Amino acid sequence: MPAIKHILIVEDLPDVALWLREQVQPLLRPERIDEAGNLAGARQAIAARRYDLVLLDLGLPDGDGMTLIAPFRQANPKAQCIVTTIFDDAEHLFGALRAGANGYLLKDDTEAEFGGQLAGILAGRPPLSSSIARRVLEHFQPAPNPLEAPLTQREQELLTLIAKGLSVRHAAEKLGISHHTAASYMKGIYSKLQVNSRAEATLKAVNLGLVNPV
Repeated sequence: MPAIKHILIVEDLPDVALWLREQVQPLLRPERIDEAGNLAGARQAIAARRYDLVLLDLGLPDGDGMTLIAPFRQANPKAQCIVTTIFDDAEHLFGALRAGANGYLLKDDTEAEFGGQLAGILAGRPPLSSSIARRVLEHFQPAPNPLEAPLTQREQELLTLIAKGLSVRHAAEKLGISHHTAASYMKGIYSKLQVNSRAEATLKAVNLGLVNPV
């Protein structure tokens, strides 16, 4: 990766901006580091100079830092845009990545982890805090099957009748099976749904869309 010569730090808290400067200076050895405390100042800096890297806070006093990602990338297409924030929720994370951010670092990471992620930029590694990387991976994992062992048709029929208010005995009579057979089915239902009562089984089955009591 080409050397990072010009860096822009967009951060409204002076002590945090200083901390970021102290992080990047020895790691990336840039020729110039500019700072902006709000969106307006950042836009002026972007209009006046080209940058190789921006460290961008999201919670700025005059607006959402996320709105700066697209114009920065447009003005500096080969630059790295890295969000540095305290927000670790999915809305901010995926919003920033969709807007074009190249990385997402949490300011409450340890100094060693934060610095290591910044240093990895020169090696071409995507700068993501470890907890953020896990969240990204989890987001793209297939949704787990709500039941490892799905209910059989008979179990569903029995549970549907119970969801309508019938007792196990009356449900068994309606299905033409013995009470003992129905009790055996209920035992299997409890195990599969990981519940301990008819009420819990009914509620969980309805929430999972396994039965329709109507």
